[in-house]
This record gives sequence, structure tokens and C-alpha cells, in this order.
Amino acid sequence: MRTLLALGVLGLIATGCYDSSRRVVGTDDLTAPGEPHDLWSITGDGEVTVYWTAPGDYDLAGFSVFISQDDHDYYRLGDVPVTQHHLIIGGETLPAGVPFAFVNGNTYFLGVSAFDTSGNESALTETSTTFDTPRPAGSVRLYRADGPMLEQSGYDFSRSPYGYAMSATSLFTDVYFAVVSGIPVLRTPHPQVVELQDMGFVDFDDPSVSWFSEAGWNPVAEVPLRPGHVIMVRIWEETRPGNTFEPFNVGKLAVVGMDSESVLLDWAYQIDPNNYELKPQPLGPAVDTPVQPEVQ
Repeated sequence: MRTLLALGVLGLIATGCYDSSRRVVGTDDLTAPGEPHDLWSITGDGEVTVYWTAPGDYDLAGFSVFISQDDHDYYRLGDVPVTQHHLIIGGETLPAGVPFAFVNGNTYFLGVSAFDTSGNESALTETSTTFDTPRPAGSVRLYRADGPMLEQSGYDFSRSPYGYAMSATSLFTDVYFAVVSGIPVLRTPHPQVVELQDMGFVDFDDPSVSWFSEAGWNPVAEVPLRPGHVIMVRIWEETRPGNTFEPFNVGKLAVVGMDSESVLLDWAYQIDPNNYELKPQPLGPAVDTPVQPEVQ
């Protein structure tokens, strides 16, 4: 059974059952509403947005959102009104009483309950939880390796997590920008541990590039750079490739802009080893546009 832990005066007890302190005194309504369903999430840089579909109860008053690191002990993050079907969770500081921070590279389990105008609250069950792993993202401009700005021609995902460039000749460079026979390319100087694949002209957040997939993976050491194309990357950080039990990290790059001397790239990188997740996309019905709510 999942344990729902109290924060402040929100009225949960550590046995996994809800305290009746939420209920309005004197009401005859003792029936809890149905549970929210169709939970899914979108990964961000230091944040996750969780979405859900409301149950069909006529007397709904709002929703409570919970977080866990182990899918067992859940802590209430806050309540949102009945008209809101999402919550943005971000930053290293969670409400007082949550014994962990919210940081890139850690996986978190998220759940939602519904409560009605009489204070009755639904359960938090297997069908109303999801999990997500936030990861860093940013932009970087790389300059051609045979030009005067060699020192800004390469990029190392693990050593430069927020977008500064380095020399293409650095031992730690994962990829670098070059022009070969007049064609701009992205290369890796270490093809034995860095794998590249052009995923084609696709939106950076398209589901086809939101998870790394072994299916159809045919990596190369060099890809032509074309505006609007996304390049998937797998990096074997410590050992040789070819064994999925050995640690690797995945990332992606989008060609945002390019001229004869440089290329501007958007990037995302999953710092959690062997985690294929880069940015999951909606799987459920359409919902309202996310807006940062006030967490109580």
C-alpha cells in the first residue's frame, strides 16, 4: 500500500488512509469522488509538468498532487482548483516536509487525488500515478573547427551541462562542427563511444525524438547539418559500446540556425545513466495550457 504523508495541515496520515479532517462538519455526503485518470507528464529542464483527466463527479472541488521517490511514500505538493488539470513541479525546493530536492537526473513518481465540496477525497491508486526524470537542456553555438574560433567548435554533454563550447581537439569533446568539401557536418572525434543519427526534419519535442529507441538505431560518426533536423546521440561514458548493461547517456540536438562559420544548436541531455527519456509527449486527451500555479 502506498503511504500518503502529511504536510502541514493538509490532513493525511501515514497509514495510507486519508484523515477525515478535510471533510466539512455536518455534511451528509460521505462518498469520495472518483480518481483522476489518464496521467502523463512532460519532461523539462529542472521541472516536470504532470497532467490528468478529471473524474465525472458533479461536486468536484479540486485536486491534490503528490510526489514520491520510491513509489511508496507520497508527499502532498499542493491543491489546485477543479478547473485546472495540470501542475508544474520544478526547482530544488519542495514544500516543507518533503525530505528530498527536485533535481535533474532523479526519477520521481507523481500521483493525483480528487476532492469534492464536502471534503471527501479519492484514493491514490496504481492507475493515478506516473513517473518522470527531469533533465538539463539549453542552446550552444559552435564554430567551424578549421576557423579562427577552434576553442568554441566542440561540445561535451557531460562536462558542459549548460551550453558552453570547447575545442574540437579536447579529449572530452563529444561532437564538433566542421565543414567538409563545403558541407557543414557534426562529427564525433570518438566514434568508438559516441554514436550519432540524423532523425530527419522533425520538431525538437516530437514524440519520435522524445525517447531514445534501439529500434532502427543505425549510428554514424558524422552527420550533415540541415536546418530543422534533429540529431540523436548516445554516449558510452565509461566503457565500450554494445552492452546495454554498461552505462550510457542519451541526448539530442536540433539545428536551429547556421551560417558559413557557425551553427546554433538546441540540446537536451539525460544525465541519468541508461535512461532513454528525453521529453515524453501527451498520451491522453487534450488538456488546458500549462500555467505555473500557486502551490498551497
